[in-house]
Amino acid sequence: MQPTETSAEAVKRVEALVQEAFAQLPAGATLKFSDGSDHGSCDDAESGLPRGRVFVEKRYNVVPRAGGGWPEEQAIPALVAFWEKQGYRVYDDGRDRRDPKFVVDTPDGYAVIVHGYDRGDHYDFTLSGSSPCVWENGTPEP
Repeated sequence: MQPTETSAEAVKRVEALVQEAFAQLPAGATLKFSDGSDHGSCDDAESGLPRGRVFVEKRYNVVPRAGGGWPEEQAIPALVAFWEKQGYRVYDDGRDRRDPKFVVDTPDGYAVIVHGYDRGDHYDFTLSGSSPCVWENGTPEP
């Protein structure tokens, strides 16, 4: 059982990945926390993996400025291009879906997601991040 980042470090990394992604989007929007957890359980009785680890998950809404004409059609292409340059591995390429999404994994096991929701006359977008399983304090409890 190897040491990991702490859950506090995982929180910072998830938040940094989401902020990094948001910085790639066209100007004219803000980021608003939606939901998430700093301590989701990684325990799965059937996995055979060590018990007691946690993961971090955060979701944010991308909120266009009112009446700003935010270029929503540029959101996913901008992130795909950026994440490809970073060498992130594509986990789920769902750009062709009615509610498009694109999910990547970073080399250190984090996931970052952009998800669009078709509202008929516009799309709403979320940016999410999640960590791999970590020990709360970086090492397993004795």
